[in-house]
Amino acid sequence: MSRHAAPALEQLDPAVAALLAQLWRADQAGGRAWSLPRLCKQSGLRMSTLRRCLALLAELELACLRLDESGLGDASLTEAGQDLCRQLFARTE
Repeated sequence: MSRHAAPALEQLDPAVAALLAQLWRADQAGGRAWSLPRLCKQSGLRMSTLRRCLALLAELELACLRLDESGLGDASLTEAGQDLCRQLFARTE
């Protein structure tokens, strides 16, 4: 992913952009994974939308999604996700 220019933030689906912003915020606050309910609250996304976006980001190897047997879990950025967010959010900071 680092070989290609990152898309402009405005080009991303708003739900994906909101989720990436919160995953980046979590990464910058110490790199710990945030729970799915916390990500929902912070991003303003419904759980179903959040899970769809996380599944996409995980498939693209931009996020790591961990779920337990009850369906609860947490998520964090992968190294590739950190690189993408660095490119996206460095423009806006």
